[in-house]
Amino acid sequence: MDASVNCPNCRTTNPLGAAVCRACGAALMAPSTAVTAPDLPPLPSTNMATTLVESRSAAVFEAGRAAWLLSSGYYTDLGRERKSNEDSLLVVEMDRVNLSAANPLGLYVVADGMGGQAAGEVASGLVVSTIARAAHDDLFAKYLGGVLAETYIGSWMKSAIAVANNAVVSRRAADHNNMGSTLVMAVVFGSAAYLAHAGDSRAYYLPSDGELERVTGDHSLVEQLVRSGQITAAEARTHPKRSVIYRTMGEKEDVEADTHMLELAPGDRLVLCSDGLNGMIEDDQIAAIIRAAASPAQAARRLVAAANAGGGRDNITAIVVDTSSL
Repeated sequence: MDASVNCPNCRTTNPLGAAVCRACGAALMAPSTAVTAPDLPPLPSTNMATTLVESRSAAVFEAGRAAWLLSSGYYTDLGRERKSNEDSLLVVEMDRVNLSAANPLGLYVVADGMGGQAAGEVASGLVVSTIARAAHDDLFAKYLGGVLAETYIGSWMKSAIAVANNAVVSRRAADHNNMGSTLVMAVVFGSAAYLAHAGDSRAYYLPSDGELERVTGDHSLVEQLVRSGQITAAEARTHPKRSVIYRTMGEKEDVEADTHMLELAPGDRLVLCSDGLNGMIEDDQIAAIIRAAASPAQAARRLVAAANAGGGRDNITAIVVDTSSL
């Protein structure tokens, strides 16, 4: 049998005297220092090869500072005057790390059901469950397969919203009622946030070094009156027509959601909420609560508590999303 040496990396058998492994290219030990398997010391309880790989990866993360982290908190509450909670929400976050680069994906949805006894909670539940299924079948599959492109997210959102709208339209016709739902959703991929909304549920953006920005514009009668200068924002809060919304999920066979895109930086936060939140507290109070909170979960809970303290006339839902880098 010809003399040979096993590669210490992949264990491939190589001719004695070879400098590198013919299979993986790893350096081979010189004949004078080679030892046979029976002379090797026992392996330690911790796998040294695994330890070295993990340490190297951590060092790459630390040196590159290119990895993004997503964290979020959410809270929903009945409020002080309603008998049931017609709000629904969806939060899904995942991370796929390859070549020491993390590019997280987050999907966030708030849906505020309308219809009262006509099952508004059914409509909002249909919206979030249908979007969740659409994400599972397409968006998440592409992401986990490493083929999700940023240019695709906008078209996926429009398609998912259309399918969710049709689900509510069909259920509304079958049940012979006027159920419907608002929608505000965000897909965060890497450092970009893609948002869409229909109705008066809102999205806010709080940069780490700036002022709170309201990203969405309500599809409501009072919002149109404010924009035209006929009433003030303060008057809109108590206007008798403040609940009139002209664009909702399930009302028509086609719904046109407004879309937005934001570039995020570490420390920025997004807030998605139903009108039970912003209808009870002012935007500057929302900003102050978010800034003072130690975590997204604490921020969401405190926002809902403030809305209840302000009257709690409606169901209240808040999702707070935080971005950071390693």
